[in-house]
Amino acid sequence: MTQFQIWFAKSPVASFLRVFVAGILGWLILNIDSLGIHPALAIALVSSLPVLVAALNPADDRFGVKE
Repeated sequence: MTQFQIWFAKSPVASFLRVFVAGILGWLILNIDSLGIHPALAIALVSSLPVLVAALNPADDRFGVKE
């Protein structure tokens, strides 16, 4: 594991950044009318991103891939 993966898994700043980016993506999806996605579905998809990132990071011991 790299130092960045460990920091990304454990740092409260990295946690904030993951949620912040997911919020920005949610706002973008909700404002793109051409996709025709229901707002509830768009919010559900975007809010799952931080969980997915944490699950795929082997340095994150809360859940996900274990070595």
